[in-house]
Amino acid sequence: MKKIKLNLGCGFRHLKGFVNIDNRSEVKPDMPCDILDGLPYADDTMDVVLANDFLEHIPVGKTIGVVTEIWRVLKPGGTFESLTPDAEHGQGFYQDPNHLSPWVENSWLYYSDPAYRALYGIQANFNIETIERLQTGNRVFHLHVIAKAIK
Repeated sequence: MKKIKLNLGCGFRHLKGFVNIDNRSEVKPDMPCDILDGLPYADDTMDVVLANDFLEHIPVGKTIGVVTEIWRVLKPGGTFESLTPDAEHGQGFYQDPNHLSPWVENSWLYYSDPAYRALYGIQANFNIETIERLQTGNRVFHLHVIAKAIK
């Protein structure tokens, strides 16, 4: 059976084998969609959701809803892979005026640790398999996260 995979915020980086989604028509996505309005998929239907250089463009206050929407469409055990500028190390987050929400390693506790999730009533639940800090440029670091949806 063919896996269903989404590439959120694809920009001009379209990936073969993925449904390339972006809210900007000029990048010619496979599916124009603003995730702030939700994803047009049923619950538990996606195998993989890729979000490279995406979450930092979501406004503060909207990130929990977006991560919850990603979790909603993932199958149990589905993979969520994210790459975000590490706001704690390097200048990657702060050098781009288009970045709206900072991400650090501990940001992922709110989607994976039962106590943090319960404190804020966060529905999205992930098992964080890896968090890796990668140097991706001159004084620029990204957090590469691979997480599995717990349903």
